[in-house]
Amino acid sequence: MQGSFRLQVAALFCFLAAAFSQLYAASIIRSADIRGNSTFTTREIRGWLVTKENAVLSPSILATDKSLIKENYRQRGYLAADAIIETLFSEPDSAYADVAFTISEGKQTVVGDIALRGQTQFSRDEIIAKFNTQNGDPLIESVLESDIEDLLLQYERIGFPFALCDIEELKTREGQEADTVDIVLAVDEGEAVTIDEIRVEGNKETDPAVVVRETRIASGEMFNPIKVEAIRPRLMRLNIFSDVAEPELYQRNDKSGLLIRVQEGSTNTFDGVIGYIPGNGVDQAGYLTGLVSVSMRNLFGTGRKLSFRWAREDRLSQELGVRYLEPWIFSLPANVGGGFLQRQQDSSYVRRVFDVKAELMLSEELSVAALFSSENIIPAAADQEFTRVFQSSILSFGGEILYDTRDDGYSPTRGARYRTDYQYGRKRFSNVPASLVAQVGTRASVQRFTLDLDFYLSFITRQVFAFGIHGKELRSSRPEEGEMFRLGGSRTLRGFRESQFIGSRVGWSNLEYRFLLARRSFFFGFVDGGYYFRPADAVRSIPKSDAFKYGYGIGIQLETGLGILGVSFALGSDNTSFSNGTIHFGLINDF
Repeated sequence: MQGSFRLQVAALFCFLAAAFSQLYAASIIRSADIRGNSTFTTREIRGWLVTKENAVLSPSILATDKSLIKENYRQRGYLAADAIIETLFSEPDSAYADVAFTISEGKQTVVGDIALRGQTQFSRDEIIAKFNTQNGDPLIESVLESDIEDLLLQYERIGFPFALCDIEELKTREGQEADTVDIVLAVDEGEAVTIDEIRVEGNKETDPAVVVRETRIASGEMFNPIKVEAIRPRLMRLNIFSDVAEPELYQRNDKSGLLIRVQEGSTNTFDGVIGYIPGNGVDQAGYLTGLVSVSMRNLFGTGRKLSFRWAREDRLSQELGVRYLEPWIFSLPANVGGGFLQRQQDSSYVRRVFDVKAELMLSEELSVAALFSSENIIPAAADQEFTRVFQSSILSFGGEILYDTRDDGYSPTRGARYRTDYQYGRKRFSNVPASLVAQVGTRASVQRFTLDLDFYLSFITRQVFAFGIHGKELRSSRPEEGEMFRLGGSRTLRGFRESQFIGSRVGWSNLEYRFLLARRSFFFGFVDGGYYFRPADAVRSIPKSDAFKYGYGIGIQLETGLGILGVSFALGSDNTSFSNGTIHFGLINDF
């Protein structure tokens, strides 16, 4: 008899559950009211809830909403907060229901004492002094978690990367106006980690020693996350790797080390564009024009750099340049490089420059350098009275400061590059006609200033804003055309010919908006502006000239097997006709 009664009761409960389930499933929420809240606005609480007006009523969703309310209040320090959910039907078989969330906020929990266990490297007072969570403050979960993360970072910086910190206990005690909680934090410091070895993977041509020396971490040095995080951008700025993974800390046997995975890029590039201009068939033969550039940025896998460049603009003007860089002299963070440049300017003169640069890398981003150069200008004509320049020689010395925080040398997405240099020299004139010695003199001082500043920002994924400001100035009591700076072309002012303008003072700015297609490939639109100033030359009756020019257009940069290929189409302010636009083409070489 009793067994039969129990079966009847069970059947009744099942029937009622099924009835309520059908009632809820068939009901639509007509309204959802929030009551009893003061800490959070009704709009904020509605934003947490899954339950919405005109949605189907669901007991499981209501239970989820209750948990969400309690969790959000708990994060703000209201540990005793709760919510009562009422569902009202106007009629038993109504298809619509009104839902009311009545919130009991309770008292806000505040922090009492903070105790720590297991720490030996830092005292309790040292740790608590750096916490944002302090005695008497509301217990905000996100703030406490941030404090714990900062504590673990402190341990990493002193060589304990495997340290752990957990909330061991929360002891609640009643206060007059708020609940007070004493916090007990358990610290497991782990073992101190030293970098005993550095392994390199993915390199095929590059000597692993090149990568190891660029880490600037000595064998047996304590692990330092700041130095480890600086490894990847420093290797990327070498421009010999297409990608570098974040270094990984590992332990095997009794040794700890760093694993650095690299992917080598195209370090040897050849850029050649050759054209032939036929003669007039009478007294002039044809001639070649074009550009040949060979660059080896990782010579024999050692990080040494060598480049050669030849360019011929017309029948009589051409340029030849060679540069070499020897990195890490005597295993010190110092580089020494030098170069030779010769420019034949039509039939007027030849300019030859030898320069040496000794660079000291003070940190990952900052370096300083000493500069020395010897420059000679040789007129083509024997009678200098009728030449555009006088024969002269200049010995100069100076210094350079470079600050580079870019994350990549070819396609930065963030960071900046600042470079400035100053050089002072003495110029000596030779073979000046006696009639012009009084005006020209025999000696003159020469000062040169250079400034380069580039910014890279990324506000939207795969889109980069790039902006650069550049300037050069020559100061001399007797400035000559051969010493002046040239403006125009793919590196300075697009929309104009290479080296189209010349001046003792030039400046230009470049504004680009880039859409990344791959790591080092992007499409971009640009606007360039430039200015040049050329002082008057009373000896040769050349008037002062200056002008502001601008250019604009579109372009694309692609990473190819030969190197980084850049192509752009630009219109200049002197000629805005689309059919007369200028195409700039070539491989990009930063050395």
